[in-house]
Amino acid sequence: MESIAWKHPETQRSFQRYRRHAWAWLGSGAAGTVGSLWIGLVADNSGMKWLGSTMAGVWVLFVGVSLFGICMAYNAARMRSQLRRYPWKPYPVTVLLPWLGGPVVQLRPTGSESVYIQSVVSLNLRWHHVQGNNTLWFCGIPGRGGVLARPGGEPLLWGRRVRIPWLRHWHERASA
Repeated sequence: MESIAWKHPETQRSFQRYRRHAWAWLGSGAAGTVGSLWIGLVADNSGMKWLGSTMAGVWVLFVGVSLFGICMAYNAARMRSQLRRYPWKPYPVTVLLPWLGGPVVQLRPTGSESVYIQSVVSLNLRWHHVQGNNTLWFCGIPGRGGVLARPGGEPLLWGRRVRIPWLRHWHERASA
């Protein structure tokens, strides 16, 4: 494998795709937030209170879309940092089913008794990308956080450390 994950062409394509989705969510949320606020204010001033009330609900929806886009853009920035700093390393894995939150991945370095726990941060529509795999690529610091991908370097998923000590230890001892 290359010296850093960023040099892998499929990783770059996958990252660009993820970043485009993040900016699409953020842009549509920001445009909808501003647009629905403006339409609501104009409707209220024109005497169409029902439309102003409807736009208040639509505004809340677009604020949520904006927040989701901000979270995706933040994850993209973290992924880019890790991908430009560390190489891909294949790890034998055990994927534990979601319990409270996303699936948990046990990274098991070859020739070691260590187990590193990573919680997958993504929508449940993307969880199937880690489930059913015996090996995943990881780019980052095991046990802290980094980027997970199927062998080949795509799709990219953010994996973070399980922060609650007793839960992390329970996941270390658990088996699929």
